[in-house]
Amino acid sequence: MSCGSANAEREGTRVLTWETMAVAPAGCTWWDAEGEWVEPPNVRRNGFSGVHRVTDARTGTAYYVKRQTNHLYRSLRYPTGRPTLLREWLNLRRCAALGIPVAAPVFFDMRRGQEGWEAVLVTRALENYASLEHHLRHAGWTAAQRRTVLLALAAMLAPLHMAGRKHGHLYPKEIFVRTAPSVDVILLDWEVSRYAGSVRWAAQSDLGRLWRSLIDMGVPESERAEFLRYYQGLTGLANLRLRGVPALREPGAAGASVPTQASTEGRGTPRASS
Repeated sequence: MSCGSANAEREGTRVLTWETMAVAPAGCTWWDAEGEWVEPPNVRRNGFSGVHRVTDARTGTAYYVKRQTNHLYRSLRYPTGRPTLLREWLNLRRCAALGIPVAAPVFFDMRRGQEGWEAVLVTRALENYASLEHHLRHAGWTAAQRRTVLLALAAMLAPLHMAGRKHGHLYPKEIFVRTAPSVDVILLDWEVSRYAGSVRWAAQSDLGRLWRSLIDMGVPESERAEFLRYYQGLTGLANLRLRGVPALREPGAAGASVPTQASTEGRGTPRASS
């Protein structure tokens, strides 16, 4: 990990900062901390977005440092646009208030310089996690292992949707899973998450995307149906209209076979990452 110098001197107006002003490794500021690219940066028109993995040589702690220039979203509050990392930062705070596990946020800042809006968001790296997509394609899980993870995912999604909010990009590549010492599930990339207008709309939007992806990855219909019944048992949402999803009975109806909290005890439920 090294420190650059150009960004530290760039002019601009700082407008918002994470409350816990964590010090970057080796005395850097988070604006100029450098590491390995997680993937090739996204460059479009006058915009830039990329993620570095930065490791503190003193402690061994790893972080993901997202940087953006002119990647903006617009809203009624910000009709001229603000960095999409601002929306992700706000969503991470909302998740913390709802008790939804996310990658631990460390630092956020944004400023308007000569090149436009710039932003940086730092989260602690997830250790020993892999995407659900990777697990389903390569891990060789048994049906029992898939069941445990899917029910943990349902338990994590329930409070998000009950707050009327949707993730907005709920695909297996954004769902990260750790299977030992217990099953933990965390969602990444909260840039497009927003209030959906109602609990039902939030659920139908997210679960429709997820359901179609699980079909593509070969998750059996019986396991998908159990996931959905369990989710319905937690939320009380019946008759969800999801594309490609067969109609299910209301939770608790005869023959519905809805798993209860007690029946899944000890099988692993999500918790906040340390």
